[in-house]
Amino acid sequence: MKTITIEEILRRYKLGYKEFKGVQVEAGSFANKRLWGVNFEGSMFVKCDFRRAIIRQCNFSGAILRGSDFRGANFAKSNLSGTDLREANLRGVDLSGVDFRWAKLEGVDLTGSIIASANFEGANLKNACLRDTDPGKLWWKANLQKAKLDGTILPDGTVFEG
Repeated sequence: MKTITIEEILRRYKLGYKEFKGVQVEAGSFANKRLWGVNFEGSMFVKCDFRRAIIRQCNFSGAILRGSDFRGANFAKSNLSGTDLREANLRGVDLSGVDFRWAKLEGVDLTGSIIASANFEGANLKNACLRDTDPGKLWWKANLQKAKLDGTILPDGTVFEG
């Protein structure tokens, strides 16, 4: 896995480069940055700062984002399938239309996030907090098939008991 700095990613992105598949980024900041349609498939981000970033329609499938801070970010319509988000802070994040299929969200705090049209099929949400999340008008269409929900705090504050 090739190590790269966030500064280098942003420099290349400004030049039109959007392929960063399989890179490793350590302790940097995307805070308040904008990225559209970038491919980070299979990449590793170690405790990175994504606060208030606008990172839409990006591919993070199979990426490791453990311990990263996403507070107030916008990840709408991004692919986070199979992503490891354990220990990440996802409070107040726009996750509308995000693909979370088979993602590791165990113990993650999603308080106040927008999860409208997100796909959680097979995701591990065990002990996650969905308190005050906005599931959108069509919340009953949320895909939670095969999702692990034991101990998950639901939007209304009740705890799911499997």
